[in-house]
Amino acid sequence: MLRAADGVFVEWEKILSENEGFSVPIILNDKTQTPTPRGGSPVRPLIFDTEVGMKVQVDIHDKAALQTGAFAKGVFTVLALQAMYGNGESHAGKALALPPGWFVEALVEELRRSKEGAPEGLYSALIQSGHPPDLDDFFRQKPEILDAGSIVSYRALAVSLLQVLKKTKESKNGFAALLADPAFSKGEMIPILSAFPSVGSQKALSKLWTLSIARGSMPSRMASLSVKQSDQELSDIFKPFNGPSKLSETAIGTGGGYLMRECAVRLFNLEFRVHPIYRPVLDEYRKIVTLLARKPKARVAAQIEDVERVRNFLVQRFEKITDYLNWYEVTQIDALPVEKFKPPSSSGPLIRNDPYAIYLDSFEARGW
Repeated sequence: MLRAADGVFVEWEKILSENEGFSVPIILNDKTQTPTPRGGSPVRPLIFDTEVGMKVQVDIHDKAALQTGAFAKGVFTVLALQAMYGNGESHAGKALALPPGWFVEALVEELRRSKEGAPEGLYSALIQSGHPPDLDDFFRQKPEILDAGSIVSYRALAVSLLQVLKKTKESKNGFAALLADPAFSKGEMIPILSAFPSVGSQKALSKLWTLSIARGSMPSRMASLSVKQSDQELSDIFKPFNGPSKLSETAIGTGGGYLMRECAVRLFNLEFRVHPIYRPVLDEYRKIVTLLARKPKARVAAQIEDVERVRNFLVQRFEKITDYLNWYEVTQIDALPVEKFKPPSSSGPLIRNDPYAIYLDSFEARGW
């Protein structure tokens, strides 16, 4: 849990200086052994006013949240709340607004990409679609109600906007001003333009954002994963749930719907890097977890068993193919180049210049 939190803190320090980002200690409260009502969130960010000042806390109700993005989202949320309201004033009895969804989702996605890489083909799809991204429409979206496919696109757009702001002249000072603006929580464009005046106008910001998306659509220099690597990546996705056979148990537990959606998001991201022949396996699992996100009690055991059978067959078959190709390559011996045999000419004797012929010719020359 502490290692996961350290990764979040490192990412946070990229947008805020240390003295602005950690003014109040953050309490990580492990509640994985405490029963929680069904339907609750696997991670709950909390903020309190106490006699000694602000108290910031993150309650973790499910261990799977540590590896699905839910934990990072909770910690990023309390860090943002701390920066927004940690000015020493009392907020007792006042409603505190959460940071806008695009800001938190962008930070979560950047952290994920630092470990798993970017979904290279996604930006190309966004640029080439019949409806190119619009900044006003982006700010109106609510990520908490998006499905897995939509949240992948939303996070890609959010990261592009965050990268634009990071490259401005204001940089960390701009983010500090943005978080201190009471209007920031509304998720509108005006606070951004106020905190980052070097951007200029709304039109200029929209152009920079579109250019950032276009840069992401450039072809990747990395080849797709092998079948074995693809299978290992898929195993890592299911590791927090103790394997695909335990997906149903997770779905009906605390925050199961959110965890299933995050699992579907990770499967979507992997589809852009996976071996082409392995994609149907990911597609089937994405359908299963999407169904469990909507209907936690859905019977999917038979479907999972069928997909696992195909998955094992693919891995075993490609291992045999790889072994054969390796054997074939090792057993090939480069032959020395030899001159093609030339038949003797019909006119005259065969002329030989090898050492034996020269030695015998010397005897003949002496009359022996």
